[in-house]
Amino acid sequence: MDAQRWILVAVVVIVVAVIVFLRFQRAQERTAQERRISVQANEQAQLPGDRVTQREDRRLAGMTAEDKAWEQASLQRNRESEARMHPAEPREGRP
Repeated sequence: MDAQRWILVAVVVIVVAVIVFLRFQRAQERTAQERRISVQANEQAQLPGDRVTQREDRRLAGMTAEDKAWEQASLQRNRESEARMHPAEPREGRP
């Protein structure tokens, strides 16, 4: 009976070791894949405009709905102020 217990304990230890190893391996693969994706994204963002777009996307993602509403209202006030300061000039050929 004592030998059976040792065999059972050994089997359980081996199974646990295999499970831990597989989880660790998956985590490493996931990390490596995330790094590859990050490198690819940085390589694709070669143009300054692309970098600005990515930075703007991150900025907007961190904003609350209230922040976004405030920003839109501020931009609208700025457009209205600009329109008052520089009224549109009549185009030639139009009455």
